[in-house]
Amino acid sequence: MSFIADYNLNYKTWDFIIGNHYDNLSIASDRFFYLQDLNYKEKIITSLRDPNSKKWTKHVEFPGQLWEIRYDKFRKINYSGISAAIDVHRSMLKNEIIIESDYETYKENYDAIKIIGEIIEVKGFSPLYYYSGNKSIHIHLFFNWNCLKKLDVNTQDKLRIIFKDSKSRFKISFMKWLREKMISCWNTNAKKFDTDLIRQNHLIRCELSRNKKGYKTFLGYTYKDACSIPYICNEDNRIYPKLGKIKLSSPKDIQKLIEEFIEDIELKDKEYKISRRNNNLNKWINNPMEKSMRECVKIILSDNFKKVNDGYQRAMFILLNELKRIYSKSESEIIIKDWNVKMGNPINEDEINYRLKLKNYSLSCNYIHKFLSEVGIDMLKKCNGKVYK
Repeated sequence: MSFIADYNLNYKTWDFIIGNHYDNLSIASDRFFYLQDLNYKEKIITSLRDPNSKKWTKHVEFPGQLWEIRYDKFRKINYSGISAAIDVHRSMLKNEIIIESDYETYKENYDAIKIIGEIIEVKGFSPLYYYSGNKSIHIHLFFNWNCLKKLDVNTQDKLRIIFKDSKSRFKISFMKWLREKMISCWNTNAKKFDTDLIRQNHLIRCELSRNKKGYKTFLGYTYKDACSIPYICNEDNRIYPKLGKIKLSSPKDIQKLIEEFIEDIELKDKEYKISRRNNNLNKWINNPMEKSMRECVKIILSDNFKKVNDGYQRAMFILLNELKRIYSKSESEIIIKDWNVKMGNPINEDEINYRLKLKNYSLSCNYIHKFLSEVGIDMLKKCNGKVYK
């Protein structure tokens, strides 16, 4: 397993990555200081991937394994410096959007990028184009929050009311919406792009990192700079990958964009309320439930669970598995989101949507009771007629 190139074991790769810092030909140095700059803006998470075994290291805060420390036989430090990490992945910034297609060939991905690239550039965004090092092209885009100052007063007031003066809630919601818009080619679905990148906590291959054919390298600031054939940079041809300078993106008409965002938010909220009302009515009329919720799960669902103020991730895991066992997916979504609001929104909405799609597990009462005990709730009641200890 090789996450970091070694001088003795894989010298060719080590030499290419370490390069020569003084000649501006060092992947290790350029990548490290680039990530350091990003980390100054916002704490980032990194993880290394072994190109051969495809195994990963733990997700840790920067610098993690990008900074290497070696000890001598007396456990004293004899080396400390930037490591020759091969394939580095990083978290996205809160104002960052990544667009990537996953077609079978480079030509198909190149064609897809030209379409979405033209759409977002016409709207005034300033993307950076990177060759992934395999068969695709990545678009990186960094939204400029300062452009919101151009909004008229009424629109600013609307945003404050909708998001209850919470800047963080607005930013998370808006960036998710904007990612969805771009990835769907503004609702046209002209080409398919990776929807996992809608979630900000999804790790992406870091600039200047190794992929199957070569290292991720900067191509240009417009889709016209993208190459019709892969621009391969690797140890064999000794072509060094490049970094692009980050440019903040301000759309041409931010007023129109935010109005579109507000309209979609209000429509979604209206549909949610109608769906909830209809579901409650159907349950009242038809009462189709043959299965009932276990008493131990009802404790988690109750308002009193908020007093615990801990264990929300595991509580959500238990609740979702129980709800999906009893209710439909749409009903489960409504109930879990209501619970999250009651608890003070400890779980990100993207995380809830992601968990709703996962496989369902049958959880024993013993497992649930153990969790309740760990968070300070003594569960000695009967569960559906059977006592569990």
